[in-house]
Amino acid sequence: MAGTFDVTTDVWRDLVKYLYHEHTWPEIREAAQRKPVCVIPCGTTEQHGPHLPLSVDFVTAGMISELAVKKAAPNALLLPTVSYGFNEHHMDFPGTIAIPGQDFINYTANIGMSLARHGFDKILYVNGHGSNRPFLEIAAREVCNRTDAFAALVSWWSLIPRKLLDEVLTSEVPGGVSHACELETSALLYLRPDLVDMSKAVKDQGFQPGKYMWRDLRVTAPLVFNEQWSRFSETGIQGDPTLATAEKGKIFVDAAVEHMANLLLELKEREFRSRVDHH
Repeated sequence: MAGTFDVTTDVWRDLVKYLYHEHTWPEIREAAQRKPVCVIPCGTTEQHGPHLPLSVDFVTAGMISELAVKKAAPNALLLPTVSYGFNEHHMDFPGTIAIPGQDFINYTANIGMSLARHGFDKILYVNGHGSNRPFLEIAAREVCNRTDAFAALVSWWSLIPRKLLDEVLTSEVPGGVSHACELETSALLYLRPDLVDMSKAVKDQGFQPGKYMWRDLRVTAPLVFNEQWSRFSETGIQGDPTLATAEKGKIFVDAAVEHMANLLLELKEREFRSRVDHH
């Protein structure tokens, strides 16, 4: 039975391993021949206020990616989640583990290049931490520049249609949805409610938005910047997590999973042409 783009039955999904690390090396060699999209979830370990655990970013990236890969199987394969990232700006709060930018780029790029050496030619980094984005973009470009594989990046929240975010979220725009906020807290209440203590959730929007600069996952500010989090937040929060619910989280997670699964199938079907040297 061949793994093709239109194979979607649950029976076939159950027959195919979708977790990369559960394969033996001969099985990986065989899996590479069917050219699945390799998914690398990337998060970080950092403070998320007094009500959320340090694991928010890698839990969301990992769990949403797994749900999407399972939905898209056998056309996708899930790599182990990268649990550390770039977050020196959160180091004033205990618990955060910070990785220098160049180290993070090299580490994540080498994951992708290793996959390319094994014969996988489509690689997707799934980001769960805002400050990872520029570094993962460079990592993906390094894979493209140094191998024949295609690599790209997507942040899970960017897959949720803006219209849906506006309909469900009640935090003000801009500035209400940034970190340990209504969106992230809702996602955790749905995915891992055992890790959330809503009795400690508080509104903290110490960062004052300007005409060209603000912090909000729904809409990107014209000014690109980063600074030490403790300069504007006493709790580590930027937003209002008291507005979060598990029901909202399910809406957001379901949307992200659906669109990620569709993206994986689109990448699997898409033909990437060979390079042509015109010298």
